Amino acid sequence: MRVQRGTRGAGSSAVAPATAAAQPGADPRASGVEDMRQWSQEQLQPRLPGEFAGSTSSNTTVSFGFTGAEPGRYEVHFTCEGPVTAEVSLASQAGAEVLPPLQVPCDGNIFKTQVALAVRGVDFVMTPEGGAEGRYAFRLVPASAKPPTTVLPGTDGLKAVVRSSQTSATGPEVELKGHMDRDGAGCVILQAADGNDYTLIFPEGTSFDAETLVMPGGQRLAAGAPVVLKGTRAPADESLSMCLNYARLLSVESAHGSQPPT
Repeated sequence: MRVQRGTRGAGSSAVAPATAAAQPGADPRASGVEDMRQWSQEQLQPRLPGEFAGSTSSNTTVSFGFTGAEPGRYEVHFTCEGPVTAEVSLASQAGAEVLPPLQVPCDGNIFKTQVALAVRGVDFVMTPEGGAEGRYAFRLVPASAKPPTTVLPGTDGLKAVVRSSQTSATGPEVELKGHMDRDGAGCVILQAADGNDYTLIFPEGTSFDAETLVMPGGQRLAAGAPVVLKGTRAPADESLSMCLNYARLLSVESAHGSQPPT
């Protein structure tokens, strides 16, 4: 098994170094390194605060370690290209299991899950299906990372919390049913079917059309309308104390069941 170590600190990315463009008669391995570097930089964007990111390639089992990852909860992001599937697992650098082996499709999507590190340092271990040449991009993101937000003003004191970048919150992914509403401070919320209310954080590009919220994909969310929201439970954020409930936050990724897009 080939082993690599990422000794960089939090927020860094371990990728292959840049190389010059291939010239006639040049070593073909150089262009392969450049191709890998470009591919890895296109994956898992945008960068997130505190992340440990890396990439590697192999046609056999390969391990990549982050020695600087401190104990705590993290979200794992992983994507691969080449084989049909790849087996990925995480272990402490003493060999204790952190994430059991999972088969992940190499279909261009990003696999996400959460792990807890009991000790400092962790290894990603990847094996391509059938010995195919595979390349992998992966990162650990502290589970407490919050997306930067701004407040979008509407009419009659209505306001919505909107991400000010394409960054999403890290945390458990959920699907919630309920209806759209506003709290006493005017913030757009979900009155969920379970009896709880959630302050909503919408994707960058969300706008108001009078009192109807319009998401970037055109989905229209009108006050009182039934809706199903998919997203991520975000940690409490006192910077959103302009809303009555800043401890129960939902970072919205998609919505359906309300007014259809126009």
